[in-house]
Amino acid sequence: MHALIVVDHDDPRSLTHVLAQQIAKSLSESDPSNTFEIADLHAEEFDPRFGVADWAVHHRESAPPADVLAEQARIERADALVLVYPVFWCRCRQCSKAGSTGCSAMAGRTILTAIRP
Repeated sequence: MHALIVVDHDDPRSLTHVLAQQIAKSLSESDPSNTFEIADLHAEEFDPRFGVADWAVHHRESAPPADVLAEQARIERADALVLVYPVFWCRCRQCSKAGSTGCSAMAGRTILTAIRP
C-alpha cells in the first residue's frame, strides 16, 4: 500500500508533525512493502485560495496548471490518504480543507484523518 500523508501545520516542531512521522513509521513497520509520501502543505507553500485562474479551469476555459496536475498525480499514486492536522474550534485548517474538498481524484481511495486536539 502507498499512503499519501498530508500534514498541515506551520510549525515543523509541532505535535502534528510528530504524529505524521509516527504514522509513516508505523506504516513501514507494519508491512515492509508499504510505502508513503509526506506532503507538508506549509513547507510546499500550498495556497488554499480559489482564485480567478481556478474558475477558468473549472469552467473549462483553460487547462489546469502544472502544479495542479502534479498534485492530482500524487493523489492518484496513493492507495490511502492520511490527513494530519490540528483542530481549531472543531474545524480542519483551511489548507487541509481546500486540498480535500471537491477532489475527484480521491474517489475510491481510503481517507484516514489523524486529529490532534
